[in-house]
Amino acid sequence: MIETINRLFSTLSSAAKTAKALQKLISDVDGDERVLLEEIKENAGLCWLVTQREIEPNRIIQELQTAEYDRIIKTDFDINRLKRTKLKESKRYKGTDLEVFIGKSTADLVENIYDRIKELKRIHRIDPEIKRIRWQVRFSNLHKRILLLLEHLKG
Repeated sequence: MIETINRLFSTLSSAAKTAKALQKLISDVDGDERVLLEEIKENAGLCWLVTQREIEPNRIIQELQTAEYDRIIKTDFDINRLKRTKLKESKRYKGTDLEVFIGKSTADLVENIYDRIKELKRIHRIDPEIKRIRWQVRFSNLHKRILLLLEHLKG
């Protein structure tokens, strides 16, 4: 799983590189944009802990955060303010689960990221011992979406 992340996102191939790139974005904005990016940064760090197999997914799930996103979507905040352009096509996304996001808005991707976080938390809350859920794979998929967002915002 980490190999896929490294192949798709070579410039964001470590937790430190991801945090540095996010911090740069955060320093350029303020208000709700800043708070949302801070929350995404925290969630990205948690994903790194799982995808690098440092911590078991079950111990991280409840640490994932959605409070700022939940607050922001109740206001008139436009998530596309983070970046107005659509996600650009790239050969490296061809044939991957990220291909569906090409041509989509920033808001579409952010919404998908938070929907995945909420789904992980909901399943874990209802049945934390469920065996048929591949938590590692779900974290990897979430992580790739966060890195895709970061790459989009940087570009």
